[in-house]
Amino acid sequence: MEDSVHGIICLYNRITRDIFLWNPATRQCRLLPKSSNGNPKVGYTHYDFVGLGFDVKSKDYKVIQVSYFEPKENDRPVFYSPRNMYCLSADSWRLLDSDFRIQCGCPSMGLSLNGIYFHQAVDHIADPHQTVILSFDLSKEKYQKKLKIPENNFLQECSLIYEVWILNDYNTVKESWSKLYTVDLMSPRLKTRYGWCCILAISYSGKLGLTWGKTLVCYNSMADEFEDLGVGKGMKPSYIRATIYKESLVSVDANSSATKAIISS
Repeated sequence: MEDSVHGIICLYNRITRDIFLWNPATRQCRLLPKSSNGNPKVGYTHYDFVGLGFDVKSKDYKVIQVSYFEPKENDRPVFYSPRNMYCLSADSWRLLDSDFRIQCGCPSMGLSLNGIYFHQAVDHIADPHQTVILSFDLSKEKYQKKLKIPENNFLQECSLIYEVWILNDYNTVKESWSKLYTVDLMSPRLKTRYGWCCILAISYSGKLGLTWGKTLVCYNSMADEFEDLGVGKGMKPSYIRATIYKESLVSVDANSSATKAIISS
């Protein structure tokens, strides 16, 4: 599972490299045609990750495929670059004409906002390595900014303390961030029962939606109470992936009247 836009969820099988667009509300699921792998890089093992976004200018849903190249030898740089772009209206892929390369690794699930696709990565040029946010313009079809995030002293893989920051002005040369609040999940009950977590959503009442190993949990941090939502029970995988989405009637069929009516509104 990669991300969701307007009720459509993008699913990616990293083994078969199959990509699906799925609307749970309408129960439609579309298997996208295979993209071109292009020319392989000698001396590298390459992986792909994909992201779904909405182009506000062309009113089209787009899937960006980015190739991440891992060196087979230690003296080679780690880098990745945009590779292919899928447009739902044309139901086809095309190679991106981009000379963008960045020595970053560990691309992660992102989000689409106002025609820009944002996702996190690790800058291998910085010393020490630094987590950054990359922004991809879906209309211009190219990366445009690399945002530095506020420094912290937390170990990401084992953290039970989350900080929520807001970017004051996206269109400035230098980033300016303001911290809104801190979410402390150091409750002994949660740590003992569930281990490490990932926050999905925070409600206005202070409740948190969390994935915790194989389990989906609703946690009231004020009362230190949790509710096991029963999702994931009996599943064989070591963990579950979840995302937040808003129901819609948008169809994954580019030519449907429902899709054209909704995206033109």
